[in-house]
Amino acid sequence: MKATNLNAIHEKLEDYSYTTLTLGVWRLLLPKEPFAPRISLSRTFSLPWMKWNESISFLPVVWRFLAEIYLLCPGLVLLVLVLGFGVAMESTLMLYASTKLLKTVETGLPAPYSCRLSPGQKIMLRPELETRVKRHFEGYILKEKLRLDLPTGADNNSKPNVTTAQVWHAFSFISDLFERALQLSCQILFIFRQTNGGLIFTVLSLINPILSTTSSRHLGLQAFLFFSENINYLRIRALSLLASDEYREDVVSANIGSWISTEYKKAMEKLGSISDAEPFGAYALRRSPIMGILIRLSGDLPTLFWAANAILAPNNYTITSFAILQQHAGALNVTCQMIYYEFSLAAQSCSHIKELYEMAEVENKIPDGDEAYPDSTLSSDKGMEFELKNVSFAYPGGKSKDSAVKNVSLKIPAGHLVVIVGANGSGKSTIIKLLNRLYDVDSGEILLDKRPIKNYRIQDLRKAQALLAQDHKLYPLSLAENIGLGNPDHVDDIDMVMQAAGSGGAVEVIRRQKDGLDTVLLPVSTAHGAHLDKHKHKKLRSILEGLEKKAEVSGGEKQRLVASRTFMRFLSGNIRFAVADEPSSALDPRGEHQLFLSLRESGEGKTMIFVTHRFGHLTKHADLIICMKDGEAIETGTHKEAHGARGRIF
Repeated sequence: MKATNLNAIHEKLEDYSYTTLTLGVWRLLLPKEPFAPRISLSRTFSLPWMKWNESISFLPVVWRFLAEIYLLCPGLVLLVLVLGFGVAMESTLMLYASTKLLKTVETGLPAPYSCRLSPGQKIMLRPELETRVKRHFEGYILKEKLRLDLPTGADNNSKPNVTTAQVWHAFSFISDLFERALQLSCQILFIFRQTNGGLIFTVLSLINPILSTTSSRHLGLQAFLFFSENINYLRIRALSLLASDEYREDVVSANIGSWISTEYKKAMEKLGSISDAEPFGAYALRRSPIMGILIRLSGDLPTLFWAANAILAPNNYTITSFAILQQHAGALNVTCQMIYYEFSLAAQSCSHIKELYEMAEVENKIPDGDEAYPDSTLSSDKGMEFELKNVSFAYPGGKSKDSAVKNVSLKIPAGHLVVIVGANGSGKSTIIKLLNRLYDVDSGEILLDKRPIKNYRIQDLRKAQALLAQDHKLYPLSLAENIGLGNPDHVDDIDMVMQAAGSGGAVEVIRRQKDGLDTVLLPVSTAHGAHLDKHKHKKLRSILEGLEKKAEVSGGEKQRLVASRTFMRFLSGNIRFAVADEPSSALDPRGEHQLFLSLRESGEGKTMIFVTHRFGHLTKHADLIICMKDGEAIETGTHKEAHGARGRIF
């Protein structure tokens, strides 16, 4: 991390109330919260309870969550909870059985038979409930993620990112917490009712687990931020990444392996003995020696209580009663430790539940309009008309200090074939994204058919637009669906799919695949092998290598398939604006010419824009050429005018 960046971070932190700790290579920031209830001893002992106001605020969303799961499968939920509560009673029943056993042994009578409760039935039922819960919320999460626009989806600070695993763990921890609370209540009640124990022994038995849990520090119950600003540690991490598969080809071809190893060794020597252990463990280890002594002494309080009573009333206390009381104290200690641990996990789970339902409340950064497009006043045989007035735009979160587009004013008449040219980074693709309303302008205005583009419903605009770009991806679906999803209403129309494949030049690509249109080029990976010896398990290894194997196609073949999807979109009959944003970078000259010829032939009733970084044959057919440089439209005109300006542009 550069020094200028560190200075900026330090200046920013001064605006907030934080406690800063240095733990090895890490810097840990904890918000100061003076209103949180804390009881301090030697500046290390505290009661890290949840803020009760915050925990109470979680109750409505937790109740909604539990009610939704209950309504999903009421009988199964009740059965799992009842069995769980039965398992929670096990330790108390075992204490009772052990007490009877010890007393029986002491008196020399036959030992009573005790039946240990088994959590087996609960364990057997939980996977079925887990499956139902995960599938239910997976659909909900998928729907909410698909609803997000580009700026919102790219903003990690505004979009919730909860998984179905976290949802299930939330339910598990909350139900386990209830079970543990029941277990603790039963144990306290059982010990309290003992003849040789009672209230005093119960209280003394609770002191040690309370001190042990509340004096320990961990980050599970509070907000925190940690990062490393150690230059040597950051360099070690960066050099380690160069050994990954992502960089292997570059490293091998450049023959820089030795340099990487040498630099890694230098960075390690400079780092020295500074710990790089994660802050979670290092933070928890910081404890006063005084507190450690108190905890050790508190663990002996039940024994001291028994010893004192044995001296004062020796006839009432025996070795057997001592063993029973020690067993009770140990069980109570373990239960308190577990309930504190599960309480912290439940706190995190509550935040996951809240985040789950907040997904539906996230507002897209691009506001929707309320006007239909197209309306009855627009001619059906013309494309979209655009006018940009002093448009400027910078990508949110971008590192460049300059805007991607600066003060662009131009007009694109309906039905025109427009070519936008310029060097890489000149703002060509940004103009297209603004016209498609994937982003909104920072300043200025875009008019669509003489009305502000923001007035129209976004879904209506999407139906009337088609975008073909070089970075469009193939889906992990069949080739038929990869093409057919250009027109979802006819995704199963094989004749239409093949017609689109013909226009996109992908027919031969499909025919070369063994499974034809059913081929999945990028199958979902589920196969996994472990501990497969290359000599002993050759057969299994060969099966693993053959499973879910990706079909290899060239970059040009991928572009043909993506182009076919765009032509499938044209077949919907709704497209009034089509864009080809350098879609032929991996095609040979013949394939590129054929693609642009097919696009031109499909241009009737559409405004079409072609984006390229070079002057090509397509500019000869353009009604308008726009030359971009450094985010500005420096030239507009015909092919002849733009050709004359070529020397000034590049």
